[in-house]
Formats: sequence, C-alpha cells, structure tokens
Amino acid sequence: MAADLKDVPLHQLVEPFDTRQQLCGGQLLLRIRLASDEVASLTEPDPLFRLVPRVAYLPFLFHEVLEHFKKSISRMGQPCELWFDYNNIALKWHFPVGVLCDSLVGLEVPVPWDLTVHFRGNSSMKDLLPFSGMADLQRAVMNAFKQALFLEVGSTSRFMRLEKKEHMTLWDAILHSDLKTFISVEEKLMCNTLAECKSLAVRLHLWLPPDEDVLLRRAPALAENGPATVRDFLRVAMPPLLEGQELRPDVEMLCQGLAVPLDTPLFWLALHASYLDHFVHLVARVRG
Repeated sequence: MAADLKDVPLHQLVEPFDTRQQLCGGQLLLRIRLASDEVASLTEPDPLFRLVPRVAYLPFLFHEVLEHFKKSISRMGQPCELWFDYNNIALKWHFPVGVLCDSLVGLEVPVPWDLTVHFRGNSSMKDLLPFSGMADLQRAVMNAFKQALFLEVGSTSRFMRLEKKEHMTLWDAILHSDLKTFISVEEKLMCNTLAECKSLAVRLHLWLPPDEDVLLRRAPALAENGPATVRDFLRVAMPPLLEGQELRPDVEMLCQGLAVPLDTPLFWLALHASYLDHFVHLVARVRG
C-alpha cells in the first residue's frame, strides 16, 4: 500500500473542503472573568462571553478584553501585561486555543469554558513567552509555519518565494480563521507526493498534571507496510503511552477536540486536521 501511495499526487489524497472544515472549524464558547485580586471597581465586572475558533490564538482577543474590563482595573500609569489562566495554569499565547483546550480540559469541554484574565504579571506566568504586541504573535506563528515546511521539504525556499501579496493573504487568513483562503496559499507550499515528504510536521503535547511537555519528533508519512499511523508515531516518539498495540487505559489522545484512533494515518491528519501553523497538534492527556 505504501508503494501505491507514495507517488500519488498529494492533491488526489485531499478530501473535499468539507472534511477539513468539519475537523478544523470547531469553536469554543469562552467565559472570561477578571482575576478577583485585580478588580479595582466597587463591583465585580460582568464576564465577557466570546465564541472563538479552535484554530485562533488568544492575542486576537486582547484588545476586546481590555476594552471590556478597562474600567474595572487599576493601571496606575503602567502598561498592561495581559494574559489568561485556566485553573491557575497560565495559557501559552503562541499555541492555538484548541490545543490549549485539548491539553488542559480534554474531551469533556464545559460550556462555557471559564478563563481568567490578568492585567498584572505574577509568578504563574513565568513560563510564558514575552508578548509586546501582535507583531510577536505574527512572528511566532510564521516561524512555526516555516519550521513545519522545513520538516516536510527540508527547506523554507517555497515560503520565501511567495509574493508579498501572498504573505499578506496568508496572515490575514490566520487572523480571521479563514480556512478556505488559508488553504489556497498553503497548497502551493506542500510536497507534491508523500515520497517527497521528508517528515510530517507533528507536535506531541504531553499533559501530565501539573506538567506539560511539547515534543517534536520525526514523523514519516510512510512505513514499510503502508501509511505511518498515529500508533507508529507513538512507538517512536513516546512508547510509554502504549500498552501493546493500544493506548494505556489512563491516556487519551486528541486532535482538534476529537479522540484519535491509533490506526489513523498521520498523512491524513496532516492534510485535514493541521492547524494554521501547518502543524498537526496531537495531545496526549495522562489522567492522574
């Protein structure tokens, strides 16, 4: 089967747009509350409710969140240091919202999902990357995108050859979670066949409360007996998650908010379930 697939033009392996829309078009209802120790008004402000695409990033909300809570915080002439937490765990702004939810919540997502916003720094945010504006987010996402392409083709030259207009179109599509426009640029950068693909772009997020690790391992598209599967990837990347051919009973594997069967071909996930940084984000949650 691997021999049959390796030279098939990649576009022939892509299912209709509806498949990717169904997998990547999910949304999360957020209820954002101001941290209780930062309320400077006489009464606690109303929470902010927002329906957010899973593929979006938290900084897309920063301006609206500030406008909503600015009358209830004390700025004292100091710039805001805006960040979010969930159950006292600081949320990494450079990962998509859906990845954060998969890691910290798992399959059973409450509606709404409660987040706390902060406008002052503290020790809980020590592991967050510095954020000074949207240029930081653009740089982080585009660097991840280029890293994903490098893993696949061994070069970022295709990305660098894009016209300035296409770079702008790509970032605008990411800003607006516009999958169709995003794909119109992304498809120009991908391998022609699986045989050309040096490695798929896969990040494995390991959630073992209270610790989280993110692993980046080589993820071949093809194995000797056919397409490489999630099971094949875990055997190499993190074998302790497996018991024989299956996941350990205390482990759940997610992607885009869904449980991932271990026999799912990795290339299929790369074509239909990757985020807007061009990575497949697999999340392994180990229950305590």
